[in-house]
Amino acid sequence: MPLLYDVPLRFAEAVASDRAEIVGAMIKDKATKQVLAHMQQTSGFQQMLYNVVGLGSSSSPFSPLGIASLIQNEQIKHGISELQNSMVLMQNLQYGTLALSGLGIGISVAGFAATIAKLNAIEKRLESLSNEIAQVTNERRNDELKGVFAELGADLQNVETLVSRRDPQRVAEQLQLSLSRAARRIEAHFLRECDFTELKSISLERLDRLWTLAAAIRLCQDSSMQALISGNDLKVAEQIGRGEIDRQIGMMRVLSPDTLSRLVSRSERDTTKARELRIIALEQSRVLRDGIKGGVLALAGQISIAETLRREGMSGTAYMRQIMEPTDEPLLCLVPAAAAS
Repeated sequence: MPLLYDVPLRFAEAVASDRAEIVGAMIKDKATKQVLAHMQQTSGFQQMLYNVVGLGSSSSPFSPLGIASLIQNEQIKHGISELQNSMVLMQNLQYGTLALSGLGIGISVAGFAATIAKLNAIEKRLESLSNEIAQVTNERRNDELKGVFAELGADLQNVETLVSRRDPQRVAEQLQLSLSRAARRIEAHFLRECDFTELKSISLERLDRLWTLAAAIRLCQDSSMQALISGNDLKVAEQIGRGEIDRQIGMMRVLSPDTLSRLVSRSERDTTKARELRIIALEQSRVLRDGIKGGVLALAGQISIAETLRREGMSGTAYMRQIMEPTDEPLLCLVPAAAAS
């Protein structure tokens, strides 16, 4: 049976010596590709982000694309490097896209207050952007999104209480269906925003709107996986997760940083300003694409956790209860029995 450990130093040493690598939040043997361990966030992880790198605070639960593109991984890694030796693995994780892909370290345990704060910030950002982007159909589309977010808020609260319910599996199934419907409705807006066939130019705000919609989709996906694992519906979690990965890859395919940056630059007539605008847009487009890629890696890690739990007979409900317990340790390792020795 797999167990949750403090991050063993041997894994950090294996990564440092290039015998192992970090893929998403999975530690893999480079030679055999075997999953040695899964890094799993705990209730103490968000507090670590507040204290060390200043990310994820309740006053700033979601960063607009322009701000997110200024967050450099090296700056964040510098803060992480000041922690104890057992956290050395954290230096290999990618934090530049936290605002979009979530924490991306195992199953989400952010808590209802933090999750609903992020949802509210996403909704407010979309409202702000709607005032900056002139579209005839904006009002109707934003009204539709408000309805989706209202339903989503109720679902998020129910996900948080799953492990305390007498029959979590039955409720988890209902929540997963509702969260998947919300993700598909938001995804339709995202793909509509990506249709540039009749446009000669777009604004930077259009990129920010894509970023914000993508963040809402990731919120649905994270919560859906949390619900299924909380309900111990591990096989379904694997199947749903793979489907969501395919959809995230589909979203990446319609985003070309070069095309997006060219379209943005055409919104400025002055040649010098257009060139400067293209540089900004190219960087933001890459952050957007990399954020979605981070979501793919996060989902892959969540699927692998579900597979490990199911294969070795550990309850998903018990797993969620354990990682949600108060702790000062920001990370734990889920280590399969084969790699535990």
